[in-house]
Amino acid sequence: MTLYLVRHAQCLPKKAQRFSDWSLSRVGARQAEELAGLLEPLEIANVFSSPFIRTIDTAKPFAQRHGLVIRVVDDLRERLLTNAPGLPSDELWRRSWEDFSFCLPGCESSLAAQARICRAIGGIAESVEGTSAIFTHGNVIPLFLHALTRTVGRAEAEALTNPDVLKVSWRSGAFAWDRAFRLPGLARIATDHRQTPVEQDTPAPNQAASGNGAIQLSFHVERLCRAVPEQTRWADRVWYRMSQDGQ
Repeated sequence: MTLYLVRHAQCLPKKAQRFSDWSLSRVGARQAEELAGLLEPLEIANVFSSPFIRTIDTAKPFAQRHGLVIRVVDDLRERLLTNAPGLPSDELWRRSWEDFSFCLPGCESSLAAQARICRAIGGIAESVEGTSAIFTHGNVIPLFLHALTRTVGRAEAEALTNPDVLKVSWRSGAFAWDRAFRLPGLARIATDHRQTPVEQDTPAPNQAASGNGAIQLSFHVERLCRAVPEQTRWADRVWYRMSQDGQ
C-alpha cells in the first residue's frame, strides 16, 4: 500500500484566531487548486485530513474533482507547541527538536505528538485498501518520519514546503519512506515556510466560536472520532520503542 503525506498549502496565521482556524492565504488557495491536478496521476482512492481548516481546504479541490469523501481524523492535527497567539518562536521550535520531552503547560511534547501521529497513520494503513492521501501538518509529518529513521530532525522539518507531498509505503506491518520521490510540478507551485504571511486581524462578529463549525463544507466530509479503528499494532510497537529509547 502507498500513502502520500501531504502538507497543507500556504496558510494565513492570525493572532486573533486559534491556530486550528487559520485559513489558506490567497496563494495557498491557488496552490490547493493546482495541487489537485498534480495529484491526479497518483491514483488516490482515499482522502484523510486533519480537522484543521487549512488541511481540509487543501484537500477539498482534489476530493471534489474525484468525488471522494474527506475522512477527518482528529489525531492528524498539528502539534500544539504554544498557547500564545500566532506562530511559535524560533526558540520554542528549536527546543522542541532538541528535547522531545519539552512541553509548555497545556501543550504537547514532541514525544506525545509523535506517538499520536504514528497511531493515526498506522491505523489508517491497517484499515483501508488502495492508495491514500493524508493531509496533515509540517510538524507532525517530520515527527512521523523521525519514528522511521532518526536521521530526520529540525533541518528536514524546515525543508518542507507549502504544500509538500511525501511518499510512504506500507508492507508486512512496516513503513518505508521513499526519500527519492518528488511529485512532478510541485516545486513550481510550492512556497517556503518563511514566505508564510502573518495577518493580525479580528474575527467577524458572526464567526463561529468553534473550529468544528468552520468545516461544514458543501460536499461530504466524514469525521472519524479519534484515530480510526482499534488496529494499532504497528503504532504500539513504535510507542514501545520510543519509550525504551527515552525519546
